[in-house]
Amino acid sequence: MSYPKKNTDPSPEEKPFRSGEKGFAVFWLLFGGYFFYQSMKLYQKYPGLDSCAAVPLFVTGVIVVCALIILLIDRKKPSESSGKAAGEVFKATLHTMFPLDVLVTVLLILLYCVALNLRLGFYPSTSIFLWVAMTWFMRKNYLAAGRIDQKVLVRTAGKNLIWTALAVIFILIVFTYLFKVVLP
Repeated sequence: MSYPKKNTDPSPEEKPFRSGEKGFAVFWLLFGGYFFYQSMKLYQKYPGLDSCAAVPLFVTGVIVVCALIILLIDRKKPSESSGKAAGEVFKATLHTMFPLDVLVTVLLILLYCVALNLRLGFYPSTSIFLWVAMTWFMRKNYLAAGRIDQKVLVRTAGKNLIWTALAVIFILIVFTYLFKVVLP
């Protein structure tokens, strides 16, 4: 008779937090607190449950309360960065919060915004942004053992070109013709 193997992985409650995980709740508390304050000012200007300030006040209040609850629950749990120097913790936190894919995505979004501000046109800018982003995220398909597989790269880039065209056509049909939105 065989018994199932016992799971030796630590439970989520026993695992130490990675660098930056506790700080994320602090970020949400500060972010929510600032916008809760701004919502309170707006609510004082336009009081009432049906005013333009009611939803922002409610949402930011929920953010603040949830961040406080998370901070209270997690305050005594161990962290990987306990006892390390502040510079080490900061570097590890940045590495945890901003892996390469996130940094590339942020850079692509910034370049997309610049292209729109330079008036390169919505459709060309969007097409280039989508194609480059899809090709970047599909890179695991054509990077084999540290080398670029040319055939897979060309096939992936071609597929991404087709998906980009379909996405831009969909945007054109839905927003321009269906909703009558003027795109930049």
